[in-house]
Amino acid sequence: MNDLSALDTLERLYIRRESLINGDSHGAGWSAHAAILDRLVANKRVAQSIGWTSCAIERADGIGRFRAWGVPPGGSSRRQIPDWAADV
Repeated sequence: MNDLSALDTLERLYIRRESLINGDSHGAGWSAHAAILDRLVANKRVAQSIGWTSCAIERADGIGRFRAWGVPPGGSSRRQIPDWAADV
């Protein structure tokens, strides 16, 4: 897991990546992007371990931010998986 993902919330990781990209830091946005994906994968694993099903990491309509989605235990519709790693 990327060290950045253990330090900040998912929202902060997105803000960091966007500021690096907007600041024209050539290539610097990649480490922030990798940290975001690491965090989403970690959240997906937690969700699956507590009974979420149909879990996936995807973008709405193929654009925008990646998000982790799944069906919570006892649920019938997909919801965004919480950023549990930020609470640890």
